[in-house]
Amino acid sequence: MRTDSHDRIVSGWEEALYGDPCRECGYDWSISQADAVSLVLGTPEAYRELLRGANGHERHPELSWSVVAYVCHVGDNLRIWAERLAGIARGAPRTVAAYDENLLARARAYEGVALKGAIWSLDGAVEDWNDAVGLASVNEVVLVHPERGEQTLLDVLRSNAHDAYHHQWDIRRSLQANAP
Repeated sequence: MRTDSHDRIVSGWEEALYGDPCRECGYDWSISQADAVSLVLGTPEAYRELLRGANGHERHPELSWSVVAYVCHVGDNLRIWAERLAGIARGAPRTVAAYDENLLARARAYEGVALKGAIWSLDGAVEDWNDAVGLASVNEVVLVHPERGEQTLLDVLRSNAHDAYHHQWDIRRSLQANAP
């Protein structure tokens, strides 16, 4: 457990699951709120640059998703968290539902989405997420997640930033594995 900038306890579930820094991608969980927001806001451009010349079907042999599936997932994850933050900021109950990313991937048929469409969707998700973060900041949102427990806004932002950063690492590995 850690404290945030307001000396509130932050959950620490992510360090227990991924390590601090993340054992795989190296993400540092002590990232500030401003840096977490900046990382997420820069994700669409970072992904566009990384994916220049890619077709979206590239896949690392150790990963179950293709490059386009990761782009779709990051956009969906940000949009889901935006809905949660905005809802609570507007007076909804603090308890949020979990979701299964693999069921969502199948339902949305990620593998059949065009890479350019996935990046377009990611752009919109990041804009919505940023708006929701603004609402949540003003209202000092704290939510309750069924698997993660009570989470401050900082917990959510760090988790969202990790998801975008970690999957950028997955995409980079996938592209490298498919390079000539």
